[in-house]
Amino acid sequence: MRTKADSRRTGAMLLCSLTVTVLGGALIAVLPHLVGVSWSAIGATLGSIPVPVLLGLVALWFAGLGVHVIVLMAAMKGLTARQALALNLSGSAVSNLIPLGGPAGVGLGYGMARSWGFGCDQYASYTVATNVWNALGKFLMGTSVLATAALLGTGLPSGLGSVVLGATAFVAFGGGVAGLTLRTERTTVAAGQRVDRWIAAVRRHDEVTAVCSGWLLNSRRELGTAVRSGWKRMSLGVLCYLVLQAALLLACMAAVGAHVTVGVAVIAFAIERLISLAPITPGASGIAEIGTVAALHSFGVDPVAAAAGVLLYRTLMFGIQIPIGGAIGLGWLAGVRRQRALLPKIEVVLPEAVVLTSPQLASP
Repeated sequence: MRTKADSRRTGAMLLCSLTVTVLGGALIAVLPHLVGVSWSAIGATLGSIPVPVLLGLVALWFAGLGVHVIVLMAAMKGLTARQALALNLSGSAVSNLIPLGGPAGVGLGYGMARSWGFGCDQYASYTVATNVWNALGKFLMGTSVLATAALLGTGLPSGLGSVVLGATAFVAFGGGVAGLTLRTERTTVAAGQRVDRWIAAVRRHDEVTAVCSGWLLNSRRELGTAVRSGWKRMSLGVLCYLVLQAALLLACMAAVGAHVTVGVAVIAFAIERLISLAPITPGASGIAEIGTVAALHSFGVDPVAAAAGVLLYRTLMFGIQIPIGGAIGLGWLAGVRRQRALLPKIEVVLPEAVVLTSPQLASP
């Protein structure tokens, strides 16, 4: 039974999530003011981009998604390319759009994976592996680019210390928690037992179940299998994905007429990826745009072109996933409803065992 304390906690979480979502939008809204330009100038620059060029940028963005499918398929054995794209786009749409979007995106992905016949331990392993590989890829690429630029004597933008420190703290904390939890089977079971006791305390149950400890242990074993068999493909996929993302930023800057060298674009991309590691706002919206534009401006890039190019890049990387992923998610939900509506009719025709074991009819 839901208590008043539970309702207050949920309300507080929703308020906090809504606040940071609004903050991200507000930061984007004031971006032109911060760099001394106007929205009309940025809009005119974006409006001058020919349609064929925009289509080419969308194709480059989609090519990056296609490469990233390698990572997702390697992280969960049996996942098809179509399913991987659906999980990626629909989960990103929910995470980037609504308050508490991260857990909601994971929940949607779990429902989709279950409807395709995957178990909860497989999806948990997939979630951990893909997030770890993506985070490590961003961090290693970002710090390597900035360190190389510094060694070559390139004048880097001021304030990078806080960016690198924040990214390092985020990776160290996440990696430390994962490492302590999954280090041995004993530590995994102990962590699961603590979660079980916490759930029992929150729900005010006298009896403590062993649901989470068993689930974490199975997920740990699944994760070990996935990493041993797929770490090479995941590493190659993340590397190629980052290269295509950097190429997309360079292409966006060229589309708005900004004169940006490859070196400057790569440094700006490294900064944007490091900022996105600690998503204070959904997808680091607002913060990533301001940081990237500031970096480009420090290298002498025209502020109007820098703002327009970065907004175009972030729209492709962040905004375009919302309508596409939302449509995929809604289509999946509609399919689930149709299957549930047909289930009683199917039970009349098919043996009961077939109905109960069919992965297509699994509850999301």
